[in-house]
Amino acid sequence: MIQQYIKQALKKYTNTTALVVMSFVIPFFAFGQKGNRNADNYFPGGIISLNNDTITANILLENITKMQKQVKFIDAGGRKKSFKPDMINGYFLEAEEEKMYFESRNDINLTAFPSNKGFFYYRISNDAIPLYYFVTTKMENTGVESQMTEVKNYLIRKDLRWYLYNNENFKDCVGLFEDNRILVNDIKNNKYSFEQFPEIVKRYCSSMKQ
Repeated sequence: MIQQYIKQALKKYTNTTALVVMSFVIPFFAFGQKGNRNADNYFPGGIISLNNDTITANILLENITKMQKQVKFIDAGGRKKSFKPDMINGYFLEAEEEKMYFESRNDINLTAFPSNKGFFYYRISNDAIPLYYFVTTKMENTGVESQMTEVKNYLIRKDLRWYLYNNENFKDCVGLFEDNRILVNDIKNNKYSFEQFPEIVKRYCSSMKQ
């Protein structure tokens, strides 16, 4: 299952100085599956056109920072192509009867150098509160030299506003979920880590339906 692979990777890669979790999740996921991929790590999936038509394609799995900028795929005619976020509404790939969906958006600004073409955001869920995942990069001083590291971010949309959470401001989310006091107390009492943020959102959405 896709989420199981993500959880396994989150447990495996817990280096707090270089939060590069999802850059490992994609290759881990690609090489961990059997039977649903062909050469060069292409998985069955589809392209969502600007008219919301679905075009069958084999999607290339690579580092998520690359997949956020463009999608590379093989079309039904066997030709290799690529699309930028402003050219389509999104794309998806399938494995074990689950879909991993990347949605094209230009209404979120997370990077120091925003693109006028937007980015593809990995949509984890589309519940009452949609949850997205996005990897940004930052320059980090390691003492002798500086190096670029990757930072994982979760984004949710609530009341027509976007909220961004990473490892540094994770517990600020209690203000957003304040109407669920039990959940808020569990977060404050360290029953959840940042890596479990999707579980927090899922629990909150479930409480909204009760």
